[in-house]
Amino acid sequence: MRNVVRAIGLIPLGIAPVVLLVTAALGGAQPSLSTFPVVPWIAALPAVTFVGYIVGLEADAALRTGAGGRRLPGAAEGVTVLAVAGGALVTRVLAVDLGLGVIVAAALVGLVADRVAPSHGAAVYCGTFVGMASPVLLPDAVSVAAAGLVAGMVFVAGDGVFDGFGGKLGTAAFVGCVAVASAFGASSGVGTQVALPTVVGYVLAGAAAAGVTSVCSVRLGHGPVQASALVGLVGGLVCPPLLPAGEGLAGVVFCASFAGMARPTRVPGAWTTATAGAVCGLLVAATSTVFVGFGGKLGTIAFAACLIVRGLLAAGTDTLPASLPTPTDGLRS
Repeated sequence: MRNVVRAIGLIPLGIAPVVLLVTAALGGAQPSLSTFPVVPWIAALPAVTFVGYIVGLEADAALRTGAGGRRLPGAAEGVTVLAVAGGALVTRVLAVDLGLGVIVAAALVGLVADRVAPSHGAAVYCGTFVGMASPVLLPDAVSVAAAGLVAGMVFVAGDGVFDGFGGKLGTAAFVGCVAVASAFGASSGVGTQVALPTVVGYVLAGAAAAGVTSVCSVRLGHGPVQASALVGLVGGLVCPPLLPAGEGLAGVVFCASFAGMARPTRVPGAWTTATAGAVCGLLVAATSTVFVGFGGKLGTIAFAACLIVRGLLAAGTDTLPASLPTPTDGLRS
């Protein structure tokens, strides 16, 4: 039974980044001098290979050693699922009804929740990414709550699986949004390709945001949720009014902050973390025309970036395993 619970978390979390990358590759436009090609096949294949390799290692470790799902879900896990759904609903109200915008709303809810109820801060933060979904995709409170509940179940089932990888929370949210959108027949919005000069800005912004988040989380001791939410809030407030392509840059900053949440045991060192952030910038541009409006897409991009970087590290050494979570890791991954 515990293996079933682990699989409920492991399978969707492992598949989601692969689906995102492959969908972008299949749906990409032809390259041109003025636009950034959407995941060219020459780049998509190794990216998916690295992701798949680390997913395979993690799956083998979790199912073989019992690292995840250390006990069957109970009342506490039910509260966690409700916390995810609650975070989704509050974020939707702030972002849409009060007009704060999705990034500012999600960051604010994450900051407050982690301060007021730190034991459920990660769960609420996961829910905020569901609340970022476009009203075209999730049109009402019922659909938002449903997606939040699905995300919450994946979040709980994924305890001990992929712990320490940045973007795991957003990936759970993405799974919830995809599941509910598919059930109700909702379709993705329409995106546009990103001009090549803008991609350079995305890469630089991503590297900086991931590095700053990591420093705030690890070296300054603020923890991953507080650090990511703070960086995302600054990006959401500063980038749109002051910078060209500011909305896109704010999204990249928020996305890369999720990569910066990674534990050093998963993505070791400042330069490695910055590299993961730079990959986030590339992937935000590369996936700009697919899954538009889906909550958790930015987190799934960050998750993919961390898996790619981890795969690159593994390819460079014969002794680097996918590190297993420890009994103290818990749900704050």
